[in-house]
Amino acid sequence: MISNKTILITGASSGIGRALVHELAKERNFLIVSGRSEAKLLALAEEVSAPMLLLPMDVADEAQMLAAEKRLKVQVDSLDLVIMCAGTCEYQDGWQVNPSLHRRVFDTNYFGAVNTVRMALPLLKNSQSAPRLVGVGSLSSLVPFPRAEAYGASKAALDYFLESLRVDVAPIKVAVTMVRPGFVDTPLTRSNDFDMPFLMAPEVAAKTILRGIAKGKNTIHFPLKLSLTLGFFRVFHGFWSRIVAPKLRKQDTF
Repeated sequence: MISNKTILITGASSGIGRALVHELAKERNFLIVSGRSEAKLLALAEEVSAPMLLLPMDVADEAQMLAAEKRLKVQVDSLDLVIMCAGTCEYQDGWQVNPSLHRRVFDTNYFGAVNTVRMALPLLKNSQSAPRLVGVGSLSSLVPFPRAEAYGASKAALDYFLESLRVDVAPIKVAVTMVRPGFVDTPLTRSNDFDMPFLMAPEVAAKTILRGIAKGKNTIHFPLKLSLTLGFFRVFHGFWSRIVAPKLRKQDTF
């Protein structure tokens, strides 16, 4: 159980982030909820009876992040837990690469996390309660999926960033957790035009993440069946690339 903590959650207005807010609000935590839409954050605050600070910001916008940082430092002296849920997904159709698409996805999924870490680390360092930084990545970073060049690469970059950061922040006693979920029923995944095995409700995903954090895990993978399957194909990469992945390709994009 995570209780009586000061917690920042990005991407809090929908999906996993929203579900995390509802769960953490039950345990007397002070929540700092962030998202691009102030209207959605206000609606969320009306649903949850817990002390809460709304911090509207686009994690991909450095100017907005600097303004949010100034406001945050006025409100709190430290953070005990930061959960980075802000993310986006765009798929590439066909064999032609769209650099603008890649920049948009990386701006949120990777540089948004970098911006958040830069803002949050000094406040985590001030915590007196085993501070932890959590990034929500994806199981898609384990093996290459068709059309997911931008999304998968951004999540793989986030993986490496946080795994490397774990080593560097160890001296200041900030723990780092990497979360790799499978398919979760969110506004983003509802636009997918392919089968999503083991699709999970955001409430179930949130509870799984919080159990892992409470246990002090460095990595959290779920659902188990999908994680084990993709982990197997990561080891036998050639079989995945030659046999499995081509069958997932969308044929009408060529």
